[in-house]
Amino acid sequence: MPDTAKKTRYFLDIEPELRNRVKAFAALKGKTMKDWLTEAIIAKLEDEIDASDGLASLADAEGTMSLEAYFESRQGESKQAE
Repeated sequence: MPDTAKKTRYFLDIEPELRNRVKAFAALKGKTMKDWLTEAIIAKLEDEIDASDGLASLADAEGTMSLEAYFESRQGESKQAE
């Protein structure tokens, strides 16, 4: 028996109209509904992870300066240019 990852089945109740749209779109892309949905879930998950990482980096104060300090540094630069 080949080594395969254990897979879990997930049953999803969706409206028939949505199912038909997904199935048709997947077919137009030459994919099965399962493959298309799997790719869509992975893409959504990656987007959510990227957004979470982005928000976390915004909260990281290391290497940043306050707005007041930024304005003061800009004023210093403009005086040196004069």
